[in-house]
Parts: sequence; structure tokens; C-alpha cells
Amino acid sequence: MRKWLLVALVFVMSLFIISGCGTTSTEDAHPVNSGGGEKVEAETPPEEQESEEPGGAENMVEKLQTNLSIKTDDNEAIFTISLKNTGDKPVKVTIPGGQKYEIVVKNANGDEVYRYSIDKMFIQSIEEMELQPGEEKVWEEPWDYTTNDGTRLAAGEYKANVFLTASEVNGQKIESNTLQTEQSFTIPEEGNTAFRKVQVLGENGEYTVSGEVRVFEASFFYAVEDGHDYVIPETVQMASEGAPSWAPFEIKISIPKEKLPKNGALILHLYERSAKDGSITNLYHAKLQQFQ
Repeated sequence: MRKWLLVALVFVMSLFIISGCGTTSTEDAHPVNSGGGEKVEAETPPEEQESEEPGGAENMVEKLQTNLSIKTDDNEAIFTISLKNTGDKPVKVTIPGGQKYEIVVKNANGDEVYRYSIDKMFIQSIEEMELQPGEEKVWEEPWDYTTNDGTRLAAGEYKANVFLTASEVNGQKIESNTLQTEQSFTIPEEGNTAFRKVQVLGENGEYTVSGEVRVFEASFFYAVEDGHDYVIPETVQMASEGAPSWAPFEIKISIPKEKLPKNGALILHLYERSAKDGSITNLYHAKLQQFQ
């Protein structure tokens, strides 16, 4: 009996041993990456994101087109200045003050003969212009061919440079004069048919202006301004005879000392008024005196 119990015990132990040796774990049969399945998937390089188009000032400035056209006649030029957004996105342009642009005219030798901003006052304000795709801002500025000291320029070839005063594009600073353009043009022979041979004598408020005049019914006008205000308002003057003859004229001008400018120039305007609609015609400028 004891012999049979021993044999049964040995048989059962043998079954346990065989069962332990023949069983293979799932992990041993199918080893995985040490990082685990989810980690391997996370390490896969992500797709590159599509880069956005740069929106900085440099890129946007390239989309802004500054243009200048000049129309001339016998007595004045009209500067037509424009700024156009040629891109496909809105562009915001910041103007730091009331002056939106500068115009500089140079002669054939490259000498500056006129600057738009001299003797002008501009409001202190900040303006932001937003230009939609394809939108264009346009400004017109007349000029009567006179220098900043009131002398009419001789006929000939000149060049105008225009600089927009923008300081920022899309909120980013840009260099001065980034938005600029230039255009050559010709000043024609003087077309004023009413005044010629004008001369100015005198100083410090006392002046004598003489010349020749050819006007309808011998009547013409004059006024004097200091670049900002009129120190002598429109005043009628009579010549010795009317058109078609040229008649000599002489004007005595007296300006009180307190009205003389500390800086700038006194400019005399001679002109006719149209008998049809009262508009100014044959406008002629002459400098009385430059003050510094």
C-alpha cells in the first residue's frame, strides 16, 4: 500500500514539472519593443506643418507701390502721388504726423530748388491707413514753379522726388524714405500774359515794386503773405491803360514792423480776376524779402 502511494505521489509531481516546462508565456513568445506599442507610434516623425507666409514689414513693403505722375502747363505743375497695395492681404500704414509726403525738386545739376514742407505747418497727429488688396490712396499737390524764396524757376528739365512719411507697416517700424519714387519733368516757358519785368526794391517793411502790366480795363490785384498769413490782404491796383497795351506800374508797399516775420519770406502775389467768374488768373509771385 505504501508502495502504491509513493508511486502516485511521484506521478503527480511529474505532471506538475511537465506542465511548468511546457507552458510558454505570451511575453516570451512575442517580445515587444522596449518602448511599448504606443511609444513607438509617438516617436514617428509628425508631418511638417505648412509654413505661414511672412507678415512682417519687409514682406509687406514689397507689396506697396509708390507712384508719381506730373502734369504741367504754362503756370503750374500738378503732382499726383499714389500708394497702392498690390498684394492679396490688407496692409496697415502708419503716418506719424499731418505731413503725409515730402516733395523735393532738383534741377539738371542735382541742386535742390524746391522742398514742399518748407514754410508749412502740419498738425501733430498719428494716422493709420488700411489699404485693402488692390486699393490705392491718391493725393494731388499743385506747384506754381516757384522756389521756396518766391522766385519762379527758369524753363528746363527738372526731377521730382517724392517720399511718403510712413513710419510703420503692419505695426513694424520701417526706415525713413522707404516708400519713395521719382519722376523727371519739364517746366515750360512762362505763360503769364499779364505781368513782366517785375522788380523789387527795399527792405524791412518798405518796398517798391515796379514792372509792366497788360490787363483788362487796366485793373489788377496784389496781396502779400509771409508763408502762413496775409500781412496785406487783396488790394486793387490800376494801371495807366488796359490791354492790349503793356503799361508800366509801380506799387508802394509798407508793412508794420510787428507784422514782419522772424523767419521765412514775404511773398508778393500779382494777379487778375476773371470777368466771367471772378477766379484768379495770371498769378505772378515775387519775393519781397527773406528773413532769417
